[in-house]
Amino acid sequence: MVLAGTFVVSGALAIPTAASSLPTVRTVAGSGGSGSLSSPTGIAVDAAGDLFVADTNHCRVVLVPSHTGTLYGLQVAAHHAYSLVGGGCGGKASLGFPTGVAVDHAGDVYVAEATDQRILMIRPGSHADATVAGTGSAGYNGNGLAALSSQLNYPTGIAVDAKGDLYIADTANCRVRVMPAADGTSFGQPMLTQHLYSIAGNGVCGSGQRSGSAALAQLWNPVAVATDQVGDLFIADSGDQSILELPVNSGSDYGTSIAAGGIAAIVGEGGNGPYLADGMPALGQTAELNDPEGIAVSAAGTLFMTDGSQHCIRAVPSSTSTVLGRSMQGGDLYTLAGALPVSNSTGLGNGTRWILTRIGDPTGITVSTSGTVLFSDRSTQLVREIG
Repeated sequence: MVLAGTFVVSGALAIPTAASSLPTVRTVAGSGGSGSLSSPTGIAVDAAGDLFVADTNHCRVVLVPSHTGTLYGLQVAAHHAYSLVGGGCGGKASLGFPTGVAVDHAGDVYVAEATDQRILMIRPGSHADATVAGTGSAGYNGNGLAALSSQLNYPTGIAVDAKGDLYIADTANCRVRVMPAADGTSFGQPMLTQHLYSIAGNGVCGSGQRSGSAALAQLWNPVAVATDQVGDLFIADSGDQSILELPVNSGSDYGTSIAAGGIAAIVGEGGNGPYLADGMPALGQTAELNDPEGIAVSAAGTLFMTDGSQHCIRAVPSSTSTVLGRSMQGGDLYTLAGALPVSNSTGLGNGTRWILTRIGDPTGITVSTSGTVLFSDRSTQLVREIG
């Protein structure tokens, strides 16, 4: 179903700042009204700049191509929007409220159907979909089973690494799982392709037992996953308001020492609350997150996350650097865009300073190959780009 004209790339929406080096913010999908996006969540962008959006409450995935031509069996025009798969909640072609979307280097698109308990894949030559993981029945029936025989329980976020391994935030099972692209050993486990393995979380929902193996640790509502260029895995754990890391190699990342095969928080202080200060350590007492639902990592190693209830996009660079026009210290937490609480002019209570733009309820986030940051906003029904 073609929806050309419903979505268009708009002009810049950034609030003017004194520093000309700071980025602008523009809308790349959605009109903000009915008949456009409805509660968009997960987003992804491929190497060519094509955008994929989990249009959750329309039960479909939307494609916004960067160029005119043929994609996924569709004749498309640049910067127009097309239903790639699904649509019409409750119909035969609809998806089960998709919340996560990812695309690999070959152009295969993966979709997490949260309420249908499965992961779909769409290949570049067609917009037909096929189930690659999950039985359609909620639950957990073991580790290392064939992916099509493995139960999932409300899978939300997904990611694909450079090798083609698929990671799944199996939210209600309080686990993160992987479907490897090839046979081998990963995260300390021998694995077979097209099988599903738990690599983080023991199935008990909580925040304990994180001093040893990631597979034996507790997770508490993992909702999003991301990987970096070397294969380190990052998890947004909305239950304890933190971002966790599983590194491939032992070492110090974002100011935290983590052993290979282990897991540790790298952002957040374990509970929600008012965000009191910008530019402080990402694990300090001022590092409150409030409903992080999306994470992404740039090629330079900067971690970006959506902070939904605080109405902002946050960033933590791995080392001291300039991130989208701003100087940032490695391992510290910054508000890249959106709301930053500040004292008001009388010094009493709290006010709000809006950085770059106003943001409603940011959910999904991704980084393009050119380094721009894209995020979905569930309350304004938009996908926007910072760059």
